[in-house]
Amino acid sequence: MVWTLVVLSAVAQLDGGAEVSSPGEAVVTTAPADAPVAEPLAVTTESTGETKAPTGGFVKGELSVYLGSDRLVVKNNRIGVSAGLDRFETAFYLLVEPMVDLRFFEGKLGLGFGVPLRLELVNFATDPATGSPLLTKRLGRVRTEDYDSVHDFGRLLKYVTWGRKEDPLYISAGQRYASSIGHGSLVRRYAPNIDIDYPRASAQVDAYNDFGGFELFTNDLLEWNTLAGIAFIKPLSFLKSENLLAKSLSVGVSGATDWRAPYQLTTDASGLRQIDGQGRLLSQTRPVGLVGIDAEVKVVKTRNVDLKPYLDYSMLLGGDGGLTAGLLARLNVGTDIVNAFRFVGEFRVLGNRYMPSYFDTFYEIERFIFASEEVPGQAARNALTRQQFVMERGLGQRVGYYLEASWGIPGKVGLTLAAEGVSNAPNTNLIAHLEVPVLDFVQVFGSYYKRGITSAAAIFRIDPQTPDTVFYAGARLRILPFLFVNGRAYQTFRLNPEVRRYDSQLGFVVDVEIGYEFKGKKSETVATQPVEAPATSESTPATDPASQPAPPPDSNAQPATP
Repeated sequence: MVWTLVVLSAVAQLDGGAEVSSPGEAVVTTAPADAPVAEPLAVTTESTGETKAPTGGFVKGELSVYLGSDRLVVKNNRIGVSAGLDRFETAFYLLVEPMVDLRFFEGKLGLGFGVPLRLELVNFATDPATGSPLLTKRLGRVRTEDYDSVHDFGRLLKYVTWGRKEDPLYISAGQRYASSIGHGSLVRRYAPNIDIDYPRASAQVDAYNDFGGFELFTNDLLEWNTLAGIAFIKPLSFLKSENLLAKSLSVGVSGATDWRAPYQLTTDASGLRQIDGQGRLLSQTRPVGLVGIDAEVKVVKTRNVDLKPYLDYSMLLGGDGGLTAGLLARLNVGTDIVNAFRFVGEFRVLGNRYMPSYFDTFYEIERFIFASEEVPGQAARNALTRQQFVMERGLGQRVGYYLEASWGIPGKVGLTLAAEGVSNAPNTNLIAHLEVPVLDFVQVFGSYYKRGITSAAAIFRIDPQTPDTVFYAGARLRILPFLFVNGRAYQTFRLNPEVRRYDSQLGFVVDVEIGYEFKGKKSETVATQPVEAPATSESTPATDPASQPAPPPDSNAQPATP
């Protein structure tokens, strides 16, 4: 966290109202799909003291607070311990977890820590010594594999956040949320924990004022390999003009790299993929990098309507480029109860050796296996990494689109639907999300991502060997002031060590929590969205939360696409 503290000190004086492909082993075809991702929705929020929207304020940012989160998080301060049933791999465990969630400085600073411990109950795996199922032979055994490397201790840090996505200074670190940079052309809803057996604590820092700013992101504080950022200026803001176009025009430059990106998987003579001592796929690595330029300007801003077109061009170094023309529309209806609407539309022109939102939700899986193909005379399929496939096979010259619609009443309900596709493949990517955080005694949310949809029947079809589906659902019920029941279900991915591929991992956790949950002196329930006060100045460039949803305090999420 040293680097975040340095940034915090450096920007302490900043002030202003600036606003700030199919995963898995898809068989190679002659016209490969772009596979834009149905990423785990933008991000989420373990609210760290969200504040209620003032009457008459303009609600902006992400309208679905939990979009991008893998689980519900308490709204208030909390100290407690939970115990419940956890299904993982072929076994059932007793999952015990002491937890602490704290908010300070009227909710600006949020801290969340936990120590999850799995104690084995029953295991249906085969005992190598006897050839029969293990069942209860290891009853009470702590699953030490959860902490067998220094990197695994990243799972203890749930989140540390300062401010909100649209504040002049925003810091977020932890394993909970998705992250985006700018409008999302390079990094869009990157999910740190899409591989359920390899936890990551990612980090992001945003800072800006009326004249410019920056965003920085890294995927893993303990073992980083991906770094991305954007820097922008508002060139006409120095004129101190009151003209809307002059105040809001912003331009930026962006870049992203994975300096240890797999290029070709290491195999033996039979084509079997090799793994290292930590159970990770071995590969030859080659740095991958992207650069881009961004511009945006607000053309309409009233008490109830906000319209902003934007233009992005980015390119894959050594490959081709892609152009995105987008429009963000935000509308507010009502005063005492504000119904907020948010619409995003993008038209894309994409080069053959280019993939939009290269660092997306599925990146940590597809960086190893993006597609696979049959090889004559070889039993194992030949797996292609994302970099290898894009650079050597290409995705085809194509145009594409992205559409998103959201509705929400701050602190009460949020609904988001999004779809994405390209011209040279019939596949469609879909995101659907619903949350209802209005009641204190019960909270629920659900997120569903489906990629490569070719028919209505395929929307809810799940194939364990084709990891094209992600969903998260959670609920929290207060039984007594000190007694809670929590439940969540998920579908993510895990490396299958026997066949050396990523399979879908379906799991659920139900637990009973005993603890103390309380509100800070000045922080009320928070699940509202950032509010644009009438007096604030215009937004920043490719980093305006308008283009990057501004989740509550401890959310990393941002852009306007899945």
